[in-house]
Amino acid sequence: MIRCGCCGSPTRRSVSNDATYWVCAVHKKDSHACPVKPIPEDSIQKAFLRLYYKLKHQAQPLLSEMLANLQSVRNKRMLWSADVVELNQKISEISSQNQMLAELNRQGLIDPDFFISQSNGLAEQLRTAKQEKECMLDATGDKTISQTRELVEILENGPYFLDTFDEALFSELVEQIVIESNVTLRFRLFNGLEVQEIIERTVR
Repeated sequence: MIRCGCCGSPTRRSVSNDATYWVCAVHKKDSHACPVKPIPEDSIQKAFLRLYYKLKHQAQPLLSEMLANLQSVRNKRMLWSADVVELNQKISEISSQNQMLAELNRQGLIDPDFFISQSNGLAEQLRTAKQEKECMLDATGDKTISQTRELVEILENGPYFLDTFDEALFSELVEQIVIESNVTLRFRLFNGLEVQEIIERTVR
């Protein structure tokens, strides 16, 4: 999940002098072919700790606004979908038939058994149509919405402060890390949001 942003190649984990590094595969073969030097693992972990703090304490209003905007765009887009329009019309027609049937029954113009049979049938048709609509919206919906919602929930339930690297929390939030240069990383979150962090190298 860590790749070199300079040449696009994957990185490999390497241990040297009791320290762990992530090394660009191209740089490892030929240091002149890619300028990105090995990045200490602890520098990446510390960058994540800073990222988490920003997300937890500064980014939640931004994420909530992002979620609201995504939902608004999706709803407007689906409003004019031919399939959804057809299903909405079908749901409306079934509801009208149900209301008419109920009125006829109230006036005593139809047999009670016939009313129950027809009413149950219309209720089943209505349930199926609504379920089909929901499935269609889910299938055509942008995964970014659900991923952003999950991200907000993870941050709300996460610890107030991280003083040590939490691998489980890291795996829930981060999809990929791009080593942009010898001084910057870019974290790509699971909802597509990307955040840059400085690499603070430990002097040994």
